[in-house]
Amino acid sequence: METDILMKFTGNKVGPVAIGGCGGNGTRVVALLMQELGYYIGTDRNKADDNLWFTLLFRRKNFFRKRPHQIEQALSIFDRTMNGKHIRDISDIVFLMRAVISTSLKGNNYKKSCRGLWPFKRVSRILNKNLYSPSTNTGWGWKEPNTHIYLEHLNNHFGKMRYIHIIRHGLDMAFSHNITQLYNWGWFFDIDLDHLHDKLPQISLKYWIKANNRAIFLGKKLFNERFLLIKYDQLCLQPETVIPTLVSFLGVDSSKVNIESLLKIPRRPESLGRYKNEDLSIFSDSDIESVKNLGFSVELKE
Repeated sequence: METDILMKFTGNKVGPVAIGGCGGNGTRVVALLMQELGYYIGTDRNKADDNLWFTLLFRRKNFFRKRPHQIEQALSIFDRTMNGKHIRDISDIVFLMRAVISTSLKGNNYKKSCRGLWPFKRVSRILNKNLYSPSTNTGWGWKEPNTHIYLEHLNNHFGKMRYIHIIRHGLDMAFSHNITQLYNWGWFFDIDLDHLHDKLPQISLKYWIKANNRAIFLGKKLFNERFLLIKYDQLCLQPETVIPTLVSFLGVDSSKVNIESLLKIPRRPESLGRYKNEDLSIFSDSDIESVKNLGFSVELKE
């Protein structure tokens, strides 16, 4: 994306900046803003700007549940690769090959996506001798919604990492078709998926509540001032109040930023406020109250 925003930045490069949130919560907008501010977020990304190396390493079926002892090894591989350092250790190469085989055969979600050649393409780029190093960038980081699941592990590995969590109105998300995280991580939040097809909005909202409450709790507890919560709705409707906060959080010199250009990036989606056309009586009073407690107003039909 061409830009006249960047001049010569000397941003804070102490640690990476990660972006996470529930699927469909608007994480891509923040990723675009970070790129415009000179951040390197990886070269192997999809159309949503998800970092596909993170996806390969951490979104494999049952990896978190069955192989927690290998999470640190995956983080070490991801860390070194993102910083342009080649993977040479035989145990790391074996780890990558197992990730490739597992994903190739089983996929990484309920649709069994990313099978076939997809994981082979990822690992071939990880092992590429011409890896890009972010040394000339403002800083580095990544965007992958599932990042919030790994916050405790990420904090242990990256001592000075910063984390940006994106949250969107829970009732809008309850009527979204983006339910991959619900399928992948419902077990983690003790959510029963047996009646998913009959009660999808209700179950989706419960996931949204539990996942965001956990992420915000851990963000404040583990990262303190290195944690930033962004409401997607506010970012789209009032970018002039949110974007300066993001710039400050990233440690970028605001005098060297063309804020007006940044303000053009967020766009109000047509789905904003879609819950207002739905029957909210299907939700429990406690879940509606939880949406309010997370900072969102709820307009009920008379």
